[in-house]
Amino acid sequence: MKKAWSAKYRRWEGEGVGVWARRLSIARYGLKLCLSGKIIKIFLVLAGAQALILSGVFFFYGQLVAPESALLDWLERLGGEQVRTMFSALTSWALLYPEICVDGIYRIMFYLLSFSGPFLSMIIVALFVHRLIANDLASNAIVIYNSKALTRWDYLIGKFTIVSSILSVVWIFPVVVSWLLGNLLSPDWSFFYHSFPSLIRGVVLGVIAVVSLSCLALLVSSLAKKTGAAVAFWILGWISLSVVASVASFAHPAFDYVSPTQAIYSLSAGIFRLLDLVMDAQGMLPFFGSFFGRMSDGMDPSDLPIDNGEVFLPLLALGAYCVISIAVVSRRIRA
Repeated sequence: MKKAWSAKYRRWEGEGVGVWARRLSIARYGLKLCLSGKIIKIFLVLAGAQALILSGVFFFYGQLVAPESALLDWLERLGGEQVRTMFSALTSWALLYPEICVDGIYRIMFYLLSFSGPFLSMIIVALFVHRLIANDLASNAIVIYNSKALTRWDYLIGKFTIVSSILSVVWIFPVVVSWLLGNLLSPDWSFFYHSFPSLIRGVVLGVIAVVSLSCLALLVSSLAKKTGAAVAFWILGWISLSVVASVASFAHPAFDYVSPTQAIYSLSAGIFRLLDLVMDAQGMLPFFGSFFGRMSDGMDPSDLPIDNGEVFLPLLALGAYCVISIAVVSRRIRA
């Protein structure tokens, strides 16, 4: 007892951490665990490589509209006077209507990029969905998390950060990087200004897709009692929703948005509004108007197989998935 009383009290001198440090510690450990496989790294590299492909397209287009580029000189020598006249007209129109000629190419390419997003997301999430909440529930690690100075929301935010960080490589990284590289390699600094609306469109779509798909991934992972079942639930759920949406859409087109894939596709069309771009280009650019008239045999632009898409209903469907996911997951991780 004497020794106990004579022991000197030592004040704790460690550095205190805030709530976000605790949440980020969950995210760091989860990212390290989810990215430990080689296959997921390969798919993430493929997703990131889209940025280089888009940057190459933007660089090539910038050289075509630059008055004195080496690429343009080579094409003129190859095609002769007719090619020189055509690209001279393209350069003039790019200077007169940059909101169509510059912003248009970025808008089209970012719209096409959105078609690869759902497929890559489905594959990549399937490779790590079992390592999210399902792994903690199966090993009773969720009890340890709840015994620490962590709330359910700390745990949820940490897990959400894991999924959203990985999916951002698919949806947001290619848009931002290709926009930066494409404009840095462009012949004129005004490309930054004129292509900025397309960047905003691409980032908005990417954020919505990342948030909604991250919530769905957490939902599926929390419903699986075994880690192996989470992968099956994710793949079967993705396919089943697509089939149900295709069948139900015969009753009413709005049921098509039951599928997250179709909701994202329609939202992408509504954000980028390519039909408006075609109609504006036809009215402003004489070359495009005559070219479109020859190719479409007098078809009205509104009859084209492209449309501006819906925004409200797909956004409502994805928002409903997020609300349901948060409600279910918060109950599943309750101690």
